[in-house]
Amino acid sequence: MKLKISLLIIFICSSFSRGLFAQTLIPSEEDAKQSLNGKWYFKYIPSADIADDSLFYKPDYDVDSWSKINVPSNWELQGFAEPTYGKKLKNGTGLYRTQFDVPTHWKGNSIYIAFGGVQTGYTVWVNGKYVGEFASAFNLQTFDISPYVNIGGENTLAVKVITQPKGWEFDTNDDWSLSGIYRDVTLFTLSPVHIEDLVIKTRVNPASSNIDISAKIEKISNVKFSKKLNIQGELLDASGTVIEKFILTPEGLKNKSNIVYVNGVLKVENPKLWTAETPYLYTLRLLLKDNDAVLQKYTERIGIREVTWTNGVLKLNGSPIKLKGINHHNLTPSNGRAITESEMKKDLELMRKGNINFIRTAHYPPQPRLLELCDSLGFYVMNEIPYGYGDELLTDTSYLPILKTRAKATIWRDKNRPSVIIWSVGNENPVTEIGLITGRYVKSLDDTRPYCFPQTPTVFKNMMEALPDSIDMLDFHYPQPSEIKEFAKTIEQPLIASEYAHALGLDFGMAEEIYEVMYIEPKLAGGAVWKLFDQGILRKSQNKISKGESTIYVWTDENTIYDTGGNQGTDGIVYADRTPQTDFFQMRKIYTPVKALDDTLYFRGGNQNFEIKIQNRYDFTDLAAVKFKWELYADTTIINSGIVPLKGNPHETITASINTTLPETPAALFYYLRLTVEDKEHFQVYEKTYPLYQQKSTVDLIDKIGSPNAKPILKANAVESNDYQFEFEEQSGITQLKNGNGVLLIADGMFARVGRKPSMAQDATTTSRRSKIRHTLWNPFLLTDPKVKVIRHDAEQLRVNYTYQPDSMENRAISGEITYDFSDRGYINVHYNLLPKGQEEAVETGLSFVIPSSFTEFKWIGKGPYAAYPGKDRLSEFGVYHLNSNDLYFAGNRQDVECAVFTDVHGNGFALIANKANIAVERTEKGIVVSHNAHVSSVFNKYEWPQDLYSFKESDGIKGMFTIVPFSTTTWPSVLNDLFGDNKKITKAFQPFYHSYDQ
Repeated sequence: MKLKISLLIIFICSSFSRGLFAQTLIPSEEDAKQSLNGKWYFKYIPSADIADDSLFYKPDYDVDSWSKINVPSNWELQGFAEPTYGKKLKNGTGLYRTQFDVPTHWKGNSIYIAFGGVQTGYTVWVNGKYVGEFASAFNLQTFDISPYVNIGGENTLAVKVITQPKGWEFDTNDDWSLSGIYRDVTLFTLSPVHIEDLVIKTRVNPASSNIDISAKIEKISNVKFSKKLNIQGELLDASGTVIEKFILTPEGLKNKSNIVYVNGVLKVENPKLWTAETPYLYTLRLLLKDNDAVLQKYTERIGIREVTWTNGVLKLNGSPIKLKGINHHNLTPSNGRAITESEMKKDLELMRKGNINFIRTAHYPPQPRLLELCDSLGFYVMNEIPYGYGDELLTDTSYLPILKTRAKATIWRDKNRPSVIIWSVGNENPVTEIGLITGRYVKSLDDTRPYCFPQTPTVFKNMMEALPDSIDMLDFHYPQPSEIKEFAKTIEQPLIASEYAHALGLDFGMAEEIYEVMYIEPKLAGGAVWKLFDQGILRKSQNKISKGESTIYVWTDENTIYDTGGNQGTDGIVYADRTPQTDFFQMRKIYTPVKALDDTLYFRGGNQNFEIKIQNRYDFTDLAAVKFKWELYADTTIINSGIVPLKGNPHETITASINTTLPETPAALFYYLRLTVEDKEHFQVYEKTYPLYQQKSTVDLIDKIGSPNAKPILKANAVESNDYQFEFEEQSGITQLKNGNGVLLIADGMFARVGRKPSMAQDATTTSRRSKIRHTLWNPFLLTDPKVKVIRHDAEQLRVNYTYQPDSMENRAISGEITYDFSDRGYINVHYNLLPKGQEEAVETGLSFVIPSSFTEFKWIGKGPYAAYPGKDRLSEFGVYHLNSNDLYFAGNRQDVECAVFTDVHGNGFALIANKANIAVERTEKGIVVSHNAHVSSVFNKYEWPQDLYSFKESDGIKGMFTIVPFSTTTWPSVLNDLFGDNKKITKAFQPFYHSYDQ
């Protein structure tokens, strides 16, 4: 390593005064600071008028009768006021009082107090003396309180927090607006001469890198700079070994100024570069010294990395990167904005499990510890200058100082964090002159990172027509895949979608398609799904709920909810308590760093060599660092396995060869190859299963599952065999099925299916004027009470013409035939061919029936374990699965199902042989609705319709076929026993909640 020091001394020739609003570097040494967190006296007043408490800040003012409050916390979550969502924040005042001592050994030093975050505006007094005020809820602010404190004695700290200072609207977002002192309050000391600010910039060259060090040294007015003043430094590697020492010594130092800037350049040979995949951190230790006397110690962990954006491509250390992101609020159900370190670590662990490498801090600078964790754990961050709502204020030039204050405070605090790679200037604001000025100001404060203005689709497209040249990066919210694909052809800046695929409720469409476009197009840097977790706070409900009722909340018991402000905050891919939704597992697959590209493998028998294309989606990691494992299954037994060494550069596609032996004559019904990929930390990042295609597997299953002595017998309105009794009501069309012991298996049906159980996102989209396209869905989604005409009814077949017309409208109907063929092998083949009439559309079509709620065990062979739809094709993998009907992940459509089995706890039930069909299950008040889906479209996003809706106008019929095989406790077929285990086998439901939405 070589050390190259260049010095620049800048003197400010103006009279010095103690700036109340200047930021000051908080010491890293523990003995130079102390926390003022704890129990404070508190009084809440539901207005801006504090009346008789106007002198509360005086030390002799009696506050003993006041309540106590935790600092940090939000007063709404401590029971002092009702919480409000977004811009509905009410006018109110919180009065805070506490006592603190200043250590005697701090005498002669400057004393400061720092507030990490207060919502919204606040005024500070110490010992009855006015100190200053500040009004930006998410920015750090420090105050010099040296003139007001008693060294070695007790001091009174008073803070008045108001909810509606000028600009308060900027601190309300699409989230809870929670008030009070919610981040750390820190008392600290600095010597009369101290480092006030430190700027670290790193520049990456092919064989070496430069660390630019700029220190701003300040002195108070009654002292002088020593001629022997210097900064002594050490650079340590990750093991703690000192790899270089250096000294920065000012020359020609004069005392006419109270501030001096010292710059140095440290050259590092063969550095270990910081990326999200390799989050290597060095440690920089600085000693500010006067001769041999140490005036100040400061330690900073730094990452050597450089962000560039050239030819429309976002790069890190000269290499293109793709951002696989999520939006993240600082919020937890119990602590609100006062998120703890353990809670932050839990969120980051979730992101790691979800293959996320990028966090957008919507819509404000986060708790600073979060960024430190991102530095060390490896996450890219878009840090946001906080002005979310307040659009109506952005044409008033008097608000420009507020925006610039917020910009400066954000960049001042977080400029040295290697994880921060982009500045976001506000959120979805109209493009106005003061907004553009703020963006240029951000650029003047830090030119090492790009900045952008996140925009809604309409504003973004309008902005593109007169795009300012100064904008480094474009940010297009909620684009259509085709839109960003077209923009990528013409733009000169990198394009990011820092919000896309709004995960309202349990629907999460388009994410897969959008990210694939982002990955393929070089100028598309990636994006961030909205958002990680539901914005829920734990509260008691005034009303109780039963499990069968529809709800827009998550209930921990019958009268406790995670309040999400109605459906405004139910937009996470995990629930408020961080329980993953199916959406989380889909996102994990979308963001996989390693992807197998082939879709189909074939069973040939004998020695086989499977060649599978593997795409390396890492930006900096060779495939040699991952473990690529495979297992070959025959039904549920592993018959061979191995590990294939891989080698492939980032973004390269290679071929992995798997050599194994398969039986010449298949003995099992299903053979499949399962792949898993583990990263260098032995964390599984990807899996894929290939069914080895066999033409006769389903036919063989039907043949093996059937009973040899089940000749059907015709009775009045029924067909019976040894294994079942099939009943049909000729007047109403009601179909029921019982097993040989008379246990009811199918309670009601058959129903024409023209939709799916409505979801929160479906309701929001179909009722909102913000939807770009209008469609008409047929309601209800299950058509019951048909008119029937029996065409044939004997021991071999029941053939019925059904007409479903749910209302008196002549232009809406579904009619056609359903045929039930009764086999002498004890099973029933069901064929349906229904023709719809009308102009409507449907998200699903098929045939449905109801089974009793007592049939809690759902077992199947096909894709699982999660519900999946077009656009969620990567989510689930082929295998043998078992869920309880009360399981959180039970409801929804399962793809490529060969066989589904439904049983009660006693072992009564039936098998539905589906031949790679879509089988859906839904909970209803009448029981469990089981559906054979002839057509399935994708799911909704908020204000976005599913793709590939089924059009009745263009339909050639709703057609399908499946087989039902009834059985009782004693007639469970042996082949099902081989596949699923004992018919009395039950599985425990994953039930983290009493009740929840979209269930």
